[in-house]
Amino acid sequence: MRKYFFPGLKKWLFFIVVGLIVFVFGIALVLKARPITRIAQFIWNSLSYIADHVPPTISGVAAISIGFFVLIYAFFRANKQILNLVAPDQTSLMETLDRAHMDKKGIRIVSIGGGTGMSNMLRGLKKYTSNLTAIVTVADDGGSSGRLRESMDIVPPGDIRNCIAALSQDDEIITQLFQYRFDKDSPQDLQNHSFGNLFLTALVELGGSKNMADAVKQACRILRARGTVLPVSNDSMRIKAILEDGREIIGESNIPKANGKIEKLVCDGPVPPALDEVIDSVKEAEIIVLGPGSLYTSVIPNLLVPELVRAIAESSAIKIYVCNVMTQPGETDGYSVSDHIEAVASHVYDHAPSLNKIINYVIVNDTEPHKKQLETYKNDNQYPVKIDEEEIKKFKLKLYPTNLVQKGDFVRHNPYKLSKAIMEIYSKSLRQKNLMVKELIKARK
Repeated sequence: MRKYFFPGLKKWLFFIVVGLIVFVFGIALVLKARPITRIAQFIWNSLSYIADHVPPTISGVAAISIGFFVLIYAFFRANKQILNLVAPDQTSLMETLDRAHMDKKGIRIVSIGGGTGMSNMLRGLKKYTSNLTAIVTVADDGGSSGRLRESMDIVPPGDIRNCIAALSQDDEIITQLFQYRFDKDSPQDLQNHSFGNLFLTALVELGGSKNMADAVKQACRILRARGTVLPVSNDSMRIKAILEDGREIIGESNIPKANGKIEKLVCDGPVPPALDEVIDSVKEAEIIVLGPGSLYTSVIPNLLVPELVRAIAESSAIKIYVCNVMTQPGETDGYSVSDHIEAVASHVYDHAPSLNKIINYVIVNDTEPHKKQLETYKNDNQYPVKIDEEEIKKFKLKLYPTNLVQKGDFVRHNPYKLSKAIMEIYSKSLRQKNLMVKELIKARK
């Protein structure tokens, strides 16, 4: 018996039983019950004595109150003990069960892109569902990712790292850890490397097959990510930008530095095959989101993979393009919303029958950023992307303008506003489909 009074779950389970017994005794007193059972007679004698000498309204209510208090108190303490074992970061068992339900029943969303824009959006989307799949570009060749890509012959881990950190249930701490970068005072081999990139590289090496997809699955499991992250391919991609002036710029990190107008983006070398998991996730998706992120170095590189474009075109999901809030030097100087759409369209026509098979809705920010924010961006030749509605109408896409700007020093999408806009589009689309079905049924009667 002594072990039940040590800290732990058994102790509170014991008190639940005791509370339940007292609670039932209280009901018996109120109802003046004299149950004929084989329970020890002295218990019922005691109960009868109390019932005969103390008014039942007092003794019964007192017993019910004590039993109920012990029962509820023990239940919550047991709940907390279980929670500390199975989900230490959650506030209640009900919240944990709700999240488990979301894992199985949540809306299936696929996000395609890369960069900080995509990982930022994932922080908002994970509040709505755990059935998230982030499909990430493998064209990065700069910084820590580029060095690891060349020296270790692996898919660049940088954008993947950002997405895993965003989907982690402890995203603030994990983001700080994953984004930690060794400075110039570190050993030379570590300088400028991100811890998260080294972590993923180590998982790839442990797998022994240079398979980044498997390493990412392990990372998502270790970090308890609310979703899945997939490189678009297990092979790296090298991209080449063909500029209007005829120049050809090879390498993702070199394209913005060229300061030219990009006419077309192509693969420099073989086009890497899409992962089977990538195609499967697109086929099963209910919502497919392109962007936000650098148009030519994060979003479009994924669309250079033919199997992915065909899978998107064949999908019955709602397809949304999230346009950037600001232009990007060396990539989208002077671009309007329609210019962004045209750029996407020109890179999918070879593998999709029409742009409407790739994009149904375009989400744009319709709120002017704060003047202080804009002053900082003007120094870098960045300006808000203009909404040219008349040109957008020519593409026969549905425009969804709303306030998406996040407060702070940087002009970027507020992840929660953006996620809400995506879910509102999904809800609206479902209502329209249901209405169409009802009308069809009426027409056949």
